[in-house]
Amino acid sequence: MISRRILVTAFISALVALPVSAAETTFDGTWSGKWGGKSSGTVRIKNNKVVAYYFQGNPQRIGGTKISGNKLSFGSGYSITMILNGKNSAQANYSGNGTASATLVRK
Repeated sequence: MISRRILVTAFISALVALPVSAAETTFDGTWSGKWGGKSSGTVRIKNNKVVAYYFQGNPQRIGGTKISGNKLSFGSGYSITMILNGKNSAQANYSGNGTASATLVRK
């Protein structure tokens, strides 16, 4: 039988680890890259919500933001999905008037 002391220690350890896990999956910051290696894109995120998206320097409608684990998606008339693949790097996929992909880097 597991002792009460071991259970309490495990519970406290799990609580302490939660903020670290949440911090690792934050998307907050300014992300930039080139769609298809050519067209610039910049996404600004605050409190895990997209607050601005620029395509070739022009502001775009952003719609709502959805997050599931290390995946964020947004768009209005198009869809962009970002998947974290490092602390400051994300793979992004665009679908709308065509498709494109980019590696976005957090600045």
